[in-house]
Amino acid sequence: MPFIWPWTRITCPFCFEEFHLSEAPVRASESSMLFPDEEMRAFLGMAYPPDMPMVTPTPTNWFLKSVRRVHLPLCREVTPESPLRICPHCHMYLPQALANWNHESNIIAIVGSRSSGKSNYFGVLLKQLETRYAAELNFGFRPQMTFDVREMRRMDSRRLYERRYGQRLFHDHRVIQQTERSEVDADIKIPLIYRLTLSQTVRGKERLKAIDLVIFDAAGEDLSTMRNFHSFGRYALKASGIILMIDPFRYPAIYHKLPPEMKNCIPTPEALGGTPGEILDYYLSYKTNESALRPDEKIKTPTALVLTKIDMLRAILSRQEQSLFQETSHSGGFNRKVCERKSEQILNFLVENGAGDLVMNLRTQFETSAFFGVSALGAIPDGESIPRQIRSINVVDPLLWILHQLKYLKARN
Repeated sequence: MPFIWPWTRITCPFCFEEFHLSEAPVRASESSMLFPDEEMRAFLGMAYPPDMPMVTPTPTNWFLKSVRRVHLPLCREVTPESPLRICPHCHMYLPQALANWNHESNIIAIVGSRSSGKSNYFGVLLKQLETRYAAELNFGFRPQMTFDVREMRRMDSRRLYERRYGQRLFHDHRVIQQTERSEVDADIKIPLIYRLTLSQTVRGKERLKAIDLVIFDAAGEDLSTMRNFHSFGRYALKASGIILMIDPFRYPAIYHKLPPEMKNCIPTPEALGGTPGEILDYYLSYKTNESALRPDEKIKTPTALVLTKIDMLRAILSRQEQSLFQETSHSGGFNRKVCERKSEQILNFLVENGAGDLVMNLRTQFETSAFFGVSALGAIPDGESIPRQIRSINVVDPLLWILHQLKYLKARN
């Protein structure tokens, strides 16, 4: 491995603790000898520590510790017994790119409140990125290794995706079931991790830039209090970009405009309780405290506010606003002009329907923000059944906007 920066820290994509890579111990992915792992038990919230291969701690000798701050051997998975780096805090296996000091990678966090349909959104977004937009926008899109709680071993994110989303959406043609709270299902503490690799030409030379997309499907209940947000929302505080998903029908003014047959398909705002923008409130409070922001200082993280289920708004939007349902074309680069126009339409719609506080919180607290309307399924489910051919609406727009703001993706001419 080449020399590394002695003062730069990395962030674990599982527990989101920061540390220098030299502090990461190692262990094999498989071994005939297993030992209880207390750190993993604490992270997963298990009653008993799981049996895992033995952890080899980092050297305690001051000279070796000093050398490791600037130089570490490459971490290669040649055999199941090969030593792999793990997080010193939660003992989860680090993705290989991160374990080998790819410190330029970033995290994009996707958070959503109860009823926002984020699980369906995750499933469709990842499918479209892999099958359509990777080729259309010329970027690499490949799964990273994550972890399977059921089998207590490393697993490719694509396989975990199929189990969580792909099988149910694209084979069984059914909606994704509501995410259980972490106290019930420890599996939701395990993210899907994908690496986007984009090519840029700088002074006639091709340069590659990588960014990690971390899909962390926390239940709405796990993000509904400041205490739980500290545990499950920390990844949003570490993120380079945030996609904040909002269910528009939690606003009574929007819900009561729906035809009766549509109202019968979704819960009332009163039944859901809370407020639509509560996750944004928790994030702002926690971010302000953690970063010690001044009252006049804005958050620099590009943040996209996303209204979900917009297919149900066809009956109540004006004729001029029907363009929101047209799929945005991004061939040749991010379609900035069209997305800016749609963002202004979504903003005006929210202000006119009692969501002015949400709009102002976003615009006054964040340096860069935009508004989007998406539909993962494109139609109202019939109970749990969905159409065999999913016709989603603009699910990739928020992510492409963030990639553009971070200068990974150029705007189309």
